[in-house]
Amino acid sequence: MSRAEAQDDRAGESALTAQDPGVVADPGVVAGPGVVADPSVVADQGAVRSPSPLWSLGLFRSELLTTFRRWRTLALLAVLAAVPILVGIAVKIETGDGSSLGGGGGGAGGPAFISQISNNGLFLVFTALAATLPFFLPMAIGVVAGDAIAGESSAGTLRYLLVAPAGRSRLLLTKYATVITFCLAATLVVAVSALAVGALLFPVGDLITISGTRITYAEGLGRALLIALVVAASLVGIAALGLFVSTLTGSGIAAMATTVGLLITVQILDQIPQLDALQPYFFSHYWLSFADVMREPVYWDDLVKNLGLQALYAAVFGSAAWARFTTKDITA
Repeated sequence: MSRAEAQDDRAGESALTAQDPGVVADPGVVAGPGVVADPSVVADQGAVRSPSPLWSLGLFRSELLTTFRRWRTLALLAVLAAVPILVGIAVKIETGDGSSLGGGGGGAGGPAFISQISNNGLFLVFTALAATLPFFLPMAIGVVAGDAIAGESSAGTLRYLLVAPAGRSRLLLTKYATVITFCLAATLVVAVSALAVGALLFPVGDLITISGTRITYAEGLGRALLIALVVAASLVGIAALGLFVSTLTGSGIAAMATTVGLLITVQILDQIPQLDALQPYFFSHYWLSFADVMREPVYWDDLVKNLGLQALYAAVFGSAAWARFTTKDITA
């Protein structure tokens, strides 16, 4: 989408929004060339209603459509869907002569699930999530989150969202909700692709957990869904970090690059033994704890630590993003 087209779309949304009598222009936004809304004019308008909940849902729907219609977003989802296909084909070729795949089955780590794929295609779901979680999934989230605010600013469409706004806080929350929705969608794309490929290339049925107990295929599907939800929740921290970075710059490319760069840096630091005292506080440290869902009974300690850490990152960087976004001047 070109800059002119983006501006026309956002301008159209603002024009429709302005028809809501409960919507007031943001005093800190340049409404036109050299024109800034006067706070006294807003105050003189009398009792002003807050935007209705339906307006907020409309804004969220608009953001979802804008995000998921972009070619960049579709390309990211296509790459994520391709990873399970490539892994499944590679395992099928490796085990096509009846030999077992190397790597040792029964390991506790997520990547060790790869040795079980040839026995049960459902393990491709766990393997694909373990393969994409360290880099591919968070990179996709970093791109979308980094572009959330900075992309609008660089395209010149941010002020159109705030000329007749629900308020900066509401807009920022809508942006974050959109990124979280993308987290869930991206994770499900990987899981569904892996489930389809696993069922197509390998046998399915009852499966053996890490603890050595047997569970039914239906229960395995339930655990696969739980793992997908845990993985999506594991991306909440990087989403908040990316949103904060997005409020610091007016360049979408710079925000995306910075977020992905921070992701890579943290991943490297998490592998340095001398930093073991700090590593439990890195947002990526407990990512692969989802493998504990495949224990019998489920081992919750690291899972709870992971979810708590993601909530902490969301609170800290979400607050930082709010503080930055609600005080900055919007000129584009």
